[in-house]
Amino acid sequence: MSFRNERMARGFRSLDRLADTIDLGKSRLVSDGGAGARQIRRAADGEETSPREDTRAARLADARRRLVESGLARLVPVLDQIVRNGKNRQESICNLAKTWHVKTPIARLRYYRGSSALLAFFSPNKFKGETRVDNSK
Repeated sequence: MSFRNERMARGFRSLDRLADTIDLGKSRLVSDGGAGARQIRRAADGEETSPREDTRAARLADARRRLVESGLARLVPVLDQIVRNGKNRQESICNLAKTWHVKTPIARLRYYRGSSALLAFFSPNKFKGETRVDNSK
């Protein structure tokens, strides 16, 4: 083994030694910060939604309102599908094709155009003196 590899190997710590020194129950690496316990208590008390879900719903309603007020109501179905399906684009595209009564390639085109317009609308970075909101119409 070369000198460099030996020096690097001396710098590594054994996982067993780390496990002995760290209390895994309180470690930030493996802990959820008590979110699981809070969820169990809410379920036991009969609460259905968490405060986080309430704020998420309020933010989503605000986003829909902003789109409609800006004349971009056509993007609301795309926003809804992105929120519902996350990264599963194919599912979103199939749902939009059914909703709009169009073929899948047309729905795919509208989905990608809509998602890029949503990105441009909700990230108001200055670009050549204009905001992206101005360019999204």
